[in-house]
Amino acid sequence: MKLTDVMSTDFQTVDEDASVFDAVKKMVDSKTFGLIVVNAQGKPVGLLSERSLIKRFILRNRKPDEVPVRKVMRRPLPAVPRGLSIPKVAEYLVTNGLERTTVTDGDSVVGYVTLTDLSRYLSRERIWDVLVSHRTLDFTYFCPKCATGVLAPVYGDKGEIRVYACNNPVCEYTE
Repeated sequence: MKLTDVMSTDFQTVDEDASVFDAVKKMVDSKTFGLIVVNAQGKPVGLLSERSLIKRFILRNRKPDEVPVRKVMRRPLPAVPRGLSIPKVAEYLVTNGLERTTVTDGDSVVGYVTLTDLSRYLSRERIWDVLVSHRTLDFTYFCPKCATGVLAPVYGDKGEIRVYACNNPVCEYTE
């Protein structure tokens, strides 16, 4: 079985400047749980999933039409080459704490694959390893300015996330 047999090629995209509201509406309308985020030139730059929305949007306590997708998407874009074996793709997802990743052919996104897609083809023992490991890992959002620091939440008095700040001491990036 090849990755191309497991992956979905019917994927949806959303512009990085679109609001979270518009992205969620697109997810609901298309009955999908993830969108590939593209920049103004149409180049894939990130991934938006339910998990991104839960971990990076809801705790901001802001209206969904006020926050652009680029503030909550996972970046850099998770991607695996289409020739990668299914067990290696599962390992990639687990190692990076992902539920889904894009599949690429060179610089082009040709599809995406999810843990659910992979679970249909992995052994019962391997599925358990993937799911248990996946649930214990957190996202790592690298700073878009310095690319070495990690964005971490800065909380307000009421426990809401005020901003995300880079933990690199020489970088003062916040979003």
